[in-house]
Amino acid sequence: MRTRGLRLAIALAIAASSTLLAQTTEQTLYVSVLDKANHPVTGLAVSDFVVKEDGVAREVLRAGRTADPIDLAVLVDNSQAIQQYVNDVRKAVGSFMTRMASEQSASVSLIGMADRPTGLQDYTSSVAVLQKASTKIFAQPGAGTVFQDSINDVLKGFKARPNPRKAIVVITTEGTDFSNVHYQRTLENLAGSGVALHVLVITNRSNEAFRDEQARDRAYVFDQGTSQTGGRRQDLLSSMALAPGLDQVAEDLASQYKVVYARPGELIPPKAGPEIAVKRPDTTARGTLVRPVTPIA
Repeated sequence: MRTRGLRLAIALAIAASSTLLAQTTEQTLYVSVLDKANHPVTGLAVSDFVVKEDGVAREVLRAGRTADPIDLAVLVDNSQAIQQYVNDVRKAVGSFMTRMASEQSASVSLIGMADRPTGLQDYTSSVAVLQKASTKIFAQPGAGTVFQDSINDVLKGFKARPNPRKAIVVITTEGTDFSNVHYQRTLENLAGSGVALHVLVITNRSNEAFRDEQARDRAYVFDQGTSQTGGRRQDLLSSMALAPGLDQVAEDLASQYKVVYARPGELIPPKAGPEIAVKRPDTTARGTLVRPVTPIA
């Protein structure tokens, strides 16, 4: 009897394992496609997209321009370093937030990064409320930023929001940073979040920007965090370039595609994130993988 019971248990385990291996899941990417002039590419269909995981091509099931709503967290440097830029920052951030709310029905929040993450406005789609929120941006004397602390704080908050399409837009300078979170932890949290990171840095292109470990760590997150999550990094030589820079981010988000592909059931998940490409020449595709996955019935 014991032997028969053991055989039955083994058979059931094998059957369950086979079912797991056979199960296919749908994976979703929100994808920005740009031409060589850095403008959005329109008119793409399923046959235009190529998705690979660990070098293996996946079947693209559906693809089209997305109308899904987006949750958008805007993180702004309100430290002493923005004193000379504050008027340009207020105007550009206000225009960007209200544009996202009015044109894309985005739910937008505003967070200050001086000394500690500080909510200046909770998520809202109200244009009037967001216009008023931008007037709360002031340079805090003697304060530095906590860029990575702010990123991780926002990611925690996103976990409570069911909307699958999410993005963070950071507007910052190269002023002093006092973050307590290590850059590797920040990148790990970003990688598992399904959140796209966009960063716009008002820079003077001097070596002073990398004068300490915190500055180097922050620069690494600027670079790797954006590229790994499908976002955009822009280095701006003037605060007057902030408004057109944010316009580019808005255009990216407004023209995104929703690409759904099939992943065969596997016991071992892919080692790296998916690679997204477009068959048309002179184009660049950046994708943000939505989590969690949904089994195909």
